[in-house]
Amino acid sequence: MADGELNRELKSFLLDPPTNPSLLKGKRIAICCTNGVEEVEILGAHRWLTEHGATVHVVSPRIGEFHPTLGLRFPPQCATHVLAIRLMENAGWLKIDRYTDEARAEDYDAMLLPGGCWNPDALRMDQHARALVSAMYEAGKPTCAICHGQWVMVSAKILKGKRATAVWNIQIDLENAGATVLDEPCVVDGNLITARFPYDLPRLINAMVKQLVSARG
Repeated sequence: MADGELNRELKSFLLDPPTNPSLLKGKRIAICCTNGVEEVEILGAHRWLTEHGATVHVVSPRIGEFHPTLGLRFPPQCATHVLAIRLMENAGWLKIDRYTDEARAEDYDAMLLPGGCWNPDALRMDQHARALVSAMYEAGKPTCAICHGQWVMVSAKILKGKRATAVWNIQIDLENAGATVLDEPCVVDGNLITARFPYDLPRLINAMVKQLVSARG
């Protein structure tokens, strides 16, 4: 891993043992995604949150079928798993814990929308995912996104008048949705928490955890 403050933070985040395994005991967190989710963003977050006591669910839409005239089919495994990617290559399958049409805001204390360009571009089309994002945000619970994950926030129409960030090439989309965009590793505006790319993940999770622990206290 290349040197640099953010790089060192990510290495520590991914590899260091948990400092407080009961920190998030009793907290339930949804990682909402679909096929094409960026591996380090979902696995890094899932591992850290779980090792610090949280119950973490991978929440994903049900995958249907393409119209027969297209001559395309999803792999059967898509019914129960999402395919993670590592930038430009497939990285393995992750089991779905709950489908978006089953998930409710009252079931979770926080949510994360990871990136990977393909993932949020498909996820934003799912009405149940958009509804869950809106409900979490309106309930005042930490509603977080990183990299391209903010596309789902755009489609959920929760960014107008808010401060936020995202990976550089979609910052214009946030502006067009009415957000004030800041080029910073992590931007917190109330319970809306956003970050730019994988190296910012530790700061995003830290901001989420601060709000979760504060809510408990």
